[in-house]
Amino acid sequence: MELTKIFSFDMAHRLSFHKGKCWNLHGHTYRLEVTLTGDEDENGMVIDFNEMKKIIMDNVVDVLDHATVIYKNDELLMSSFPMELHHVIFPYEPTAENLCKWCSDRLEEAGLTIKQVVIWETPSSKAVYTK
Repeated sequence: MELTKIFSFDMAHRLSFHKGKCWNLHGHTYRLEVTLTGDEDENGMVIDFNEMKKIIMDNVVDVLDHATVIYKNDELLMSSFPMELHHVIFPYEPTAENLCKWCSDRLEEAGLTIKQVVIWETPSSKAVYTK
């Protein structure tokens, strides 16, 4: 069985390697779709949707919402960003593709069996990470 929950959050980032506009610090309203798999219990339920929501909110959405995600090797932001502001340090560039992988890893660590994570960076651009 598969279950999907959809969320929205706002986040800022920059791509330190980029040769265009994305080199600048900017933000998006992201749409996150998390699909998990599992076996139904004796009542026909894989996981309560409220429990699924809480895990995703606690481990991903509340962490990223209104945060600036900074690549740990981004010398410009690491040296100049006011660290008292909400931020998350990433081990890799915060591309949509890497965000998918990061979300999947965190949610699996939290106990969910992830099948797919989709990040919509804009209404017409998405990245999909499938296990």
